[in-house]
Amino acid sequence: MNLLLVGLNHRTTPVAIRERYAVAPSEFGGLNEKLARSPDIDEVVLISTCNRTELLAVSRAQESALECLHAFLRHELGDGSAGPSHIYELRDADVVMHLFRVAASLDSMVLGEAQILGQIKAAYRAGVAGRSVGPILNRLLQTAFRAAKRVRSETGLGASSVSLARVGVQLARELFESLDGKTALLIGAGEMAESALRGLQDAGVESVVVLSRTLESATRLAKRLSGRPASLEALQTELGTASVAISSVQVDRPILGPADLEGAMQARRGRPLLLVDLGVPRNVDSAVNEIENVYLYDLDDLEEVAERGRAQRGAAVEPALAILSRERDRFEAWRAHLPLIPTIRELVNHANHLAKLEVRRVAPDLEDASPARQEVLERVAEGIVAKLLHRPLECLRAESEEGGGPYYAEALRRLFGLELEDDEE
Repeated sequence: MNLLLVGLNHRTTPVAIRERYAVAPSEFGGLNEKLARSPDIDEVVLISTCNRTELLAVSRAQESALECLHAFLRHELGDGSAGPSHIYELRDADVVMHLFRVAASLDSMVLGEAQILGQIKAAYRAGVAGRSVGPILNRLLQTAFRAAKRVRSETGLGASSVSLARVGVQLARELFESLDGKTALLIGAGEMAESALRGLQDAGVESVVVLSRTLESATRLAKRLSGRPASLEALQTELGTASVAISSVQVDRPILGPADLEGAMQARRGRPLLLVDLGVPRNVDSAVNEIENVYLYDLDDLEEVAERGRAQRGAAVEPALAILSRERDRFEAWRAHLPLIPTIRELVNHANHLAKLEVRRVAPDLEDASPARQEVLERVAEGIVAKLLHRPLECLRAESEEGGGPYYAEALRRLFGLELEDDEE
């Protein structure tokens, strides 16, 4: 079985193209199911976050499966605008290490950000619910979750809470002399919006207005964090008074363009407005940058700000990579054993079967041939079998990690007559 991954991310693809390949979580199940119907795909899970869209798969037919994944990514998930330089493909052990790095936030725009692990867990749950995740991806993703948890608890990478939303807050603090007494506008009531709101409050923002598609969801978040709720219909009015607007709404097209800002900027009378667009697809039309006193930053613009904090957490990268390497080796050892499982199972069953036959053959000659006595003897026989097979099976597992497993498995099958048993069946 081959592990395969095809994707694009913030390192290879600008947000202007990346946003065309973003997939809403509600669509994961149907897309997983559609791809899993391919005869070349045995298991698959779609991962899509603000910074990446990736297809993780298991296949017996490596090359044809890769062709299928490339085509699905470029034309089913996107519009074909992503070129060869934007899309990467990984195989086997490289897939494992890449996934572990992503889950542990070593491959994030913000090193150590905490949200990515939750996003991958959501993708995993969608794959499990849609039955596109089988035993290999289940083991791989569970190992990735454990590895990420170890990195956060055993290194300094999880020492402070960081996220793209927090980077947006940091940018606001740098552009304004002080945030004291200012009003912040939050467009979206999800996890990223909440993180931004907390950061703005810590930075001294006096009032926060939370806008969402529904007034109910805006009210819930605003009440919890001492903000004021409003509906998206009030967006232009609220922009007339806010100093900072942070947006993270899942939309198909921008909700804010130059025409939407004309009235707001007249009401502001020259006061600057900072727009931080955390959405993928983008929430704000890039043309608003042409408006005087409007400063727009999208995800690509935030990378420079994020890079400043990377050095502070950089010391944790080396020990984190060491943890991930050990977890990768453990997973690869497990995967190397998979082809041997049928031989091991057959050998153990064959030996136990012979032992039980021998016990039943001699039992009638014993002085006490009760069923209880026979059961004790069968357990003793099974124990002897386990001890006799322990060394051969340990050698088989060790050789599998060095690539010699199939040869030793074939030898065991011949030595113990498993081929003859198969022929007889």
